Amino acid sequence: MTTPQLLRRSAIALIGLEVGLASTYFLLIWRHGTTISLLDFNGLRSLPSMMQAAHLFAIAAVCLVLLIQRHRLSRPCSRYLPLALAGLSILGGIDELTKLHLTLDQINWKLLYLGLLVAIPILSWRDLIWLWQAHRATLVWIAAGLAIFLLGGFGAEMVQGAIATSVAASSSSQTVLLAEHLRITIEEFAELLGETLILYAFLAFMGKALTKRSDRTTTTPIF
Repeated sequence: MTTPQLLRRSAIALIGLEVGLASTYFLLIWRHGTTISLLDFNGLRSLPSMMQAAHLFAIAAVCLVLLIQRHRLSRPCSRYLPLALAGLSILGGIDELTKLHLTLDQINWKLLYLGLLVAIPILSWRDLIWLWQAHRATLVWIAAGLAIFLLGGFGAEMVQGAIATSVAASSSSQTVLLAEHLRITIEEFAELLGETLILYAFLAFMGKALTKRSDRTTTTPIF
């Protein structure tokens, strides 16, 4: 089995595990009205939460490896792009482990994250153009993962008020409970899935783009 095949199968297996965790969590809520703390998608340092943090720290680690080995790329990227992505991932991983956004609720975390995400393509547009030309599949996978992450993370929170309003007239507390936990399941699963796709894209890119030292080109890095 080749490395790309192993990487692809590992990603599929990881997605399957995430689907299983999300399904188990919601089924337990549906049948029993509660779940075990290990599987709580909304819990602190539960298995899903730890997986999200591991995904983010792994993305950061890959970005730092690419930063260190940037001279081995066929066209060295700027230092800013891997540094910014690593910093954003580390911040997200710490937040996932500590729920920092709940402790420091005076900070608009959504605006902070979105601001950082918007700044990356603006300041690294030349790197992104190169990626689109030379590694289009990588950019597509990253964009897909990021879209799923944002749609689940921010989209699910945006409909939270709408869900609360729509079930407010219901006399069934079970309906209210299921609606809220369905929102949590979709939100957290989308974030997990998006992070998995982004991590897969980065690992696949690292495997393809890093060249042997003897094949190193004389392309001038962009600073």
